Amino acid sequence: FLHLSDAERHVWLEVVNDQPACAFTQVHAPLLETYSRHVVLGRILADEIANFDRGWLADAEGLKRYDKLLTMHEREGRAASSLATRLRITRQAIHELTVSRQNVNQSKSKKPWEI
Repeated sequence: FLHLSDAERHVWLEVVNDQPACAFTQVHAPLLETYSRHVVLGRILADEIANFDRGWLADAEGLKRYDKLLTMHEREGRAASSLATRLRITRQAIHELTVSRQNVNQSKSKKPWEI
């Protein structure tokens, strides 16, 4: 946590505060750090793309730079997505956990012979 920038800490806290207390252990710290970095870098690149001087697109070098920014942004997004999946913080993972908990709760409330 000490190795993170303020923006990265903010992402970390958003993720951790959005999950149950038991969702993460110390083992998850490196993945959370890396995820936070990728999210912040993706946001920085998104800002660069949004503020890109469109006049540069008429120039071959400007077009290369714009393409490079898009490629870097996509790479950061894929990396963050992969880590989110591993950390089980995606909407799908949260939905599956919720459904699983509901099924467990329902099965506990009924006797095996009750339908």
